[in-house]
Amino acid sequence: MRIIDANAQVMADLKDEGRTVSEKQYQAFKVTTVRHPTLGKLILVEDAHGNGAMVEAEE
Repeated sequence: MRIIDANAQVMADLKDEGRTVSEKQYQAFKVTTVRHPTLGKLILVEDAHGNGAMVEAEE
């Protein structure tokens, strides 16, 4: 498993390229799970400005 910093544009691109499985909004951040065609399972953690981290999950 890897955690990679990602800016708002990268986060948006990953969501557009993949299929969103689920989203959960919290007060300080949002968590989105995405099935990406080449990267596999991704967990995106975003702040209010769209910046955050991408977690590559193993199959």
